[in-house]
Amino acid sequence: MCFLAALGLLAPRLILVLMWLFNSSFVLQPFAGMAVPNPVIPVLGLILLPTTTLGYCWASSSFGGVSNFSGILVVAIGVIIDLGLIGNGRGLAKR
Repeated sequence: MCFLAALGLLAPRLILVLMWLFNSSFVLQPFAGMAVPNPVIPVLGLILLPTTTLGYCWASSSFGGVSNFSGILVVAIGVIIDLGLIGNGRGLAKR
């Protein structure tokens, strides 16, 4: 059970790092117009919310950003998955 939790926490980070290595424009381009220097936000996303960061990058490249429903839906699913991975054992501990 602990192995599955560790795999769930590491898999999105590994995918994001591999995407950054093999196709850096996929990760860096969505954050290009922000006031913060370019690699800071993807690094924070890698540490804090990796699935949301992947969803935002995918929405920006495939759906034209989060300005339409499909992009918002992809990012919202990423947030839900990240919040579920962060709070993974809290419900079981109360039982």
